[in-house]
Amino acid sequence: MATLQGLDRGLRALNLISLTADGLTVADLAAQLEIDRAIAYRIVQTLEEHALVSRQGKRVRLGAGAATLAGRFQHQLVQAAQPVLQELADATGASAFLTVAHGARECVPVAGAQPTVQHGPVQVGYRIGVRHPLEKGANGVAILALQPPVPDEPEEIVRARESGYSITSGQLQQGATGVAAGFEVPGAVGASVGVVAMHDFDIEPVAAQVKEAALRLASLTGSATTPD
Repeated sequence: MATLQGLDRGLRALNLISLTADGLTVADLAAQLEIDRAIAYRIVQTLEEHALVSRQGKRVRLGAGAATLAGRFQHQLVQAAQPVLQELADATGASAFLTVAHGARECVPVAGAQPTVQHGPVQVGYRIGVRHPLEKGANGVAILALQPPVPDEPEEIVRARESGYSITSGQLQQGATGVAAGFEVPGAVGASVGVVAMHDFDIEPVAAQVKEAALRLASLTGSATTPD
């Protein structure tokens, strides 16, 4: 089926603008799309009318409408993820959680599930909506592992990138162990799914179940990208 050329160009333009923190000029956009500058200008004007981009001087950046769509997407992702989280919690006997990046330095758990049958004397009550640094906790480390390597990064991020999952103990809650795997989310730095428990568990089978949950959630976002 043939695509709509105008819509295709507009969506490609929006994606290109989103990839650059400082935005793009209309000339930059025309060059990258390989179209006439007048056409690029009309695309920008149309996107601007829908608040998807804004112009500051000569540069075009994402507008408030893009943030609104991202917020709606996150809400839909939480709803779609809930059955996956419940299955993961029941399969591992641990609290399951979904976390998304909040800017470049923090992340925030947005959904969770408890196992139907409690395992161990103490169950972790994961604090939904409480932000914490990306470098703390298995969920944040898994998100950082999605990013390209940088010099002198912590060893646990390197290991998470190599193995496809992160594991931390006692970083967010004393005595708790977390296992998480990251996956790409359109319009965000990334997301992760994982489990946390106060009791001991066999890491390898739990990690396999967490990675499978990440693949399922990645498919819900239209992305198949997770750490290998």
